[in-house]
Amino acid sequence: MFFRRILNDPIPRYAWRRVLNLWKPMAAWSLLVWISVAIILVPLFSSLLGWSFFRGDQLVVGNTELINWIFTPFGFMYGVLTATLALIGGMIRYAGLFQIVTDDLKGTPVSVRGTALRIAPLVPKLFRLSFMVILAGAVILLPLMAGLGGIYWHFLGDHDINYYLSVHPPELNRAMIVGGIWVAIWFMGAGWILCRSLLILPAFLFGESDIREAVKESWGLSQYQSHRLLALMGLSIGLWVVTSLAVDAFILFSASFVIEWVATVSTSLRPIVFVTGLYAVITLAGSAIIGFIGFSLSATVLTKFYYESIGVRIGTNSQNVSRYLPARTLVIARYWLSTARIIPLVMVLITGSLVLSTVMLERIPEQHPVEIFAHRGGPSPAPENTVAAVEEAIAAGADYAEIDVQNSQDSVVVLLHDIDMMRVSGDSREIAHTDYSDLEDNILSSDEGSLSGEHIPATLDEVLQRADRRIKLMIELKYYGNDPGLAPAVIKLVGKYDMDDDVILKSMNLSALKQVKQLASDIPTGYVSALAVGELTRLPVDFLSIAHQRVNPSLIRAAKQQDMQVYVWTVNRADVMADMMELGVNGIITDNPGLAVRVRDELINMTPAERLLLRFRQVLADEFDE
Repeated sequence: MFFRRILNDPIPRYAWRRVLNLWKPMAAWSLLVWISVAIILVPLFSSLLGWSFFRGDQLVVGNTELINWIFTPFGFMYGVLTATLALIGGMIRYAGLFQIVTDDLKGTPVSVRGTALRIAPLVPKLFRLSFMVILAGAVILLPLMAGLGGIYWHFLGDHDINYYLSVHPPELNRAMIVGGIWVAIWFMGAGWILCRSLLILPAFLFGESDIREAVKESWGLSQYQSHRLLALMGLSIGLWVVTSLAVDAFILFSASFVIEWVATVSTSLRPIVFVTGLYAVITLAGSAIIGFIGFSLSATVLTKFYYESIGVRIGTNSQNVSRYLPARTLVIARYWLSTARIIPLVMVLITGSLVLSTVMLERIPEQHPVEIFAHRGGPSPAPENTVAAVEEAIAAGADYAEIDVQNSQDSVVVLLHDIDMMRVSGDSREIAHTDYSDLEDNILSSDEGSLSGEHIPATLDEVLQRADRRIKLMIELKYYGNDPGLAPAVIKLVGKYDMDDDVILKSMNLSALKQVKQLASDIPTGYVSALAVGELTRLPVDFLSIAHQRVNPSLIRAAKQQDMQVYVWTVNRADVMADMMELGVNGIITDNPGLAVRVRDELINMTPAERLLLRFRQVLADEFDE
């Protein structure tokens, strides 16, 4: 019954009619805001990201340092300000649409110039409101984070997190159940607060009152209608999202079909790239149009709900528009589908696709060799970070074996990823607090699908002996606390076997990498980035080791300008491997080096047209996977 009432609610129909009737000033205002954001807010946002005031002398705040830093006063201030800048554009855009709808309701002539003159003096107040919203959001997030942190330490604090994720003991299930209940409770509370707060912005704009008065008015107006308001906003935003996904999928499928057909009738790359450029132009245009309609519809729903709540009624002019809406819609359709307007529109699309395809042709890179790294030593059936794993990596044709090292209590460099051996052998002792002499008899038991009798943990000395001149090593320095002796010990062992040219060192710890450069400047060093704030390519390292989900063309371009290598982890699917190689990464870290070698060899033998088609198939597959 509730959903039927929402579907029959007059507000969505009214909002749709308003958007159709006022689309010209709404579109002009949206375009003005987009241009202003591009010219003013984007450079300001970029400057704030690079402002050393917040980061001190750190070029990049990353990984555990980032988590610790964000809870400092400077880190918290940085997060709030950057989020405020990201929100203010949407605030200004809504304010203009609110003014346009308001003028229409009052019977006042609607103009973009008049809207801009009304909104411009409010920008400082809107910035304050955005700041307060982000600050309130951070406060609301605190109970969620505190609760999840307490659940984590209570249920999962005894061993390394990788043990729980791999073995799935009962403690993990309990943590997930309790955590899920806590998240559900938090979402109900946060959703209730959101419902009561949705009218703050229209209340703030209508009365030009201060923030406190707008909050009181919003909570008062939504006291008995919060469910209806949330349902109406959910309906409008849901339609926006579903329409966007459906149109994107249709355009992508159509473009893929056309490109496949063009490839069968032409051996030239240019027609394929032209269609690809046309697809990109249509996609951008479609996304812009759907985004404009979706945002405008949601904004109008919120505005109409507010005015209905305070007793403002629709004027005579609005009633007349709704009465003749179907005829007016037909007139609009005929206007835009006339020959005089279709031809220029087609010409714009063709010109855009030609320009874009020319740029794409120039930027299609030659396929370069990509180095393959066997993750954690090598593939199964060998246990990770063992001598047997390195042998498997050699057999698979990997260029490097990627291994993790840390110091035992008596300063023996051993191979192990986790803080303890609970996941790999059921031993709960932490390496840093145990002598190697107490661990060296730890033998991995025989498991189905894995090699039995393998010594755990292996020492770096053993692996260097086995790898010598047969495979190179990427050695990650693992720090679970302060261990200034790890880097010198690793460098000493590498020098012992004269393998300075056959190893590269990486770490999440920037101080450790600086220490390596001081001790052995010829050994390449790399920063392992899971989370980061700042410009990664400004780091004084030779390569980046980064999660493949965070790699993008701009990072690749910036790294090449700095003559910096980019290695991505952990890539195990063939399509993602091909995608990363086409993007221009220098290395793939994978649990399946044999597959990566085959993908690399196949790509090298492909023509540019085949590689372009492969990209489209990957995009299509990703679209439907989502």
